[in-house]
Amino acid sequence: MSEHRKETETRAIEEPLLKGTSHKISRRGLLASIGAAGVVLAAGGIGRTSALPVSAAVGTVTASVYGGGGDGSTGVEHGIWNVREQGAHGDDVHDDTAAIQSAIDQCASAGGGIVYLPPGVYKVTDTLVLHTSVTLEGAGVGAWDIPFPNRTKLPAASELRFTGTGAKTYSLTYATDLFPSGGVLTHTDTLPDHQDAVYSLTNFRLGDASPGQAATVRPFSVAVYVPKGSQFAAIRHLRIVPNFDGLNGYNNKTTFTLGDEWDVGLYLDNAQDIAVHNVQVVGYWRIAANLIGAGGLGTEYNNAGAERNRFYDCVFQGLTGVCVRGGDLYRSLAFGGTAGNYTLDIPWWSSSPLGAAGRIKFGSKTLDYTSTSVSGDRMTLYGLTIDPALLGKVGDEVRISPYSTGYAGSTYINCYIAGLEHASKRAASHNAIGLGVSKNIEMSGTSLRGFKFISCTIQGHEDVLLHLHEAFDIQFIGSYFESGARYDGKLGGGRMIAAPWRNTTQARGPYPSGQTNNVYFLATECSSVDKAPKFKRQSSVRYTDTGFFNPRYMFDSYETMPQTSETDFLLKAPLSARTKLQNGEGKDALAVTPGANVEIFGAINQVSGPMVLESKNGHELRVQGDVKLRLAATGDAVLSANVLPKQDGTASLGEAAQRWKQLHVTEGIVMMTPDGSKTYRLSINNDGTLRTELV
Repeated sequence: MSEHRKETETRAIEEPLLKGTSHKISRRGLLASIGAAGVVLAAGGIGRTSALPVSAAVGTVTASVYGGGGDGSTGVEHGIWNVREQGAHGDDVHDDTAAIQSAIDQCASAGGGIVYLPPGVYKVTDTLVLHTSVTLEGAGVGAWDIPFPNRTKLPAASELRFTGTGAKTYSLTYATDLFPSGGVLTHTDTLPDHQDAVYSLTNFRLGDASPGQAATVRPFSVAVYVPKGSQFAAIRHLRIVPNFDGLNGYNNKTTFTLGDEWDVGLYLDNAQDIAVHNVQVVGYWRIAANLIGAGGLGTEYNNAGAERNRFYDCVFQGLTGVCVRGGDLYRSLAFGGTAGNYTLDIPWWSSSPLGAAGRIKFGSKTLDYTSTSVSGDRMTLYGLTIDPALLGKVGDEVRISPYSTGYAGSTYINCYIAGLEHASKRAASHNAIGLGVSKNIEMSGTSLRGFKFISCTIQGHEDVLLHLHEAFDIQFIGSYFESGARYDGKLGGGRMIAAPWRNTTQARGPYPSGQTNNVYFLATECSSVDKAPKFKRQSSVRYTDTGFFNPRYMFDSYETMPQTSETDFLLKAPLSARTKLQNGEGKDALAVTPGANVEIFGAINQVSGPMVLESKNGHELRVQGDVKLRLAATGDAVLSANVLPKQDGTASLGEAAQRWKQLHVTEGIVMMTPDGSKTYRLSINNDGTLRTELV
């Protein structure tokens, strides 16, 4: 755009404002006066890459709306709280925590609006708590190229830099590693100098349970927290990162340290309809960059959920990039007791979250229990007022967060999701880093369903790209999974993990429970990714074990319709499944078995051309049932069984115009007299004379 054009457009926007600077302009009037540009500005402009910068010029759009105008007006008059006006400095020296939180609180008290962070690096030393209808907005992000550590990471236009050690005051009550249900897996194909012998769901409890006493909730620190019950809040155009000698530590490929200790970057705690756009939650978060929880609810929040959260154009980096966890579920082991004091047995282990009394959900009912006892690895819940045998059967699932409404409708669009991805190119499980196995995505919990990842990149050199346990209807659309190389040139893990149904022979854990169901990979490419045993292992994958990816139901367009032939259109099933065709009513028509056999369930009614059946290895063609068969070939048709007409006396062998040339027999021809009273055999003597004999 030419300088003349920019100057003309700026004047066109400024003049209506300058003419009326002596009186207040309403937000609606302001937008009407500045047209479409103002609409994009006030709405946050989902298509833009950064908010407009603050200008010191009197009467400009940004000054009037975002505050700091020379006429003495503030953005508050238009629903915008500029953190600089609350005392924030943005110089990475002064502690801006109180000023930013004050702006958020004032905005929430006024019914909502925008809390704006002008360009700068904001030093933050404690959690920032967002509220309903508040938008936390910066001026943009900056260079942060995770897979290429040689490319310098630069400060963002607006950066929240969390400094010091974060206070561990937050929790996720009902989520554990799900050890008895199969959430902890033993990995035998380990690497030297790595702590990679176990793949585990994140444990939000400490392993100190005792009979009658639940394991202690694991406290953790949070940078930006969206509390229970919050709705329609937003975060846009900024970076959230732990301090690591400024950003110098993230650009140092020779150090193995991790910077200031913060556990979670962005925690949505039973919050829904939250929009996060063009936000980088990056750095070495010790638990997760993005944590979404539903399952730590008490009765006061029994209508809250974690649904319809949206993430656009974001980057997530941490020990787990995106961690979505709901309440645990366990296998029911036994029923007992009598009226008024029924009992229910479930698994028990060192991280059990159930105390001496509490509440569970079984079948469709919420049940209170009044006491417990522990014997070995089983816990008995006493005092149930409803017989669990009326609600389900032994082996059905017991859920321990009965108040969550789930996650349906949550979406990640055009996001980059990484694991820890240390600049040294060592995995988080390497002894030099010492954090254990890192994951790009982890998902498990009661009512966890309906997530979509659209045009996302899930990439890196960490051990696990995807870990799903109790998760339904997870879709990856137009996305990309890739395992990258580590410091020694070897590929990282590239693991995909998904839980089979609890009642199959592949089920995992001492008391299997949960399943991964209806996973879709649509136009989603995977490079050096391990999806065994569901699919054939890619040749570039380093593992030799059986693998851990075994969801109950799934579809993968690249695996099912591989583009590997220039002449053939291929359809391919998972390794242990049949390829089956059904009609519109769901009736089976044809199937291809894992052994490459073809099964036909209906009739072959019409063949317009020749039907050629060729055996290349001497196999037999077997025809059973009520079938007519015509063989037309230059070779012989060899039958090893009798050839019989369908009904007695109704079919002929040849006819007047189609006669057999020769008939070769060894024991004669058996014929019946016309009246059917006698049967004779016609045969030949050694001297060539014919003879007949009564049979």
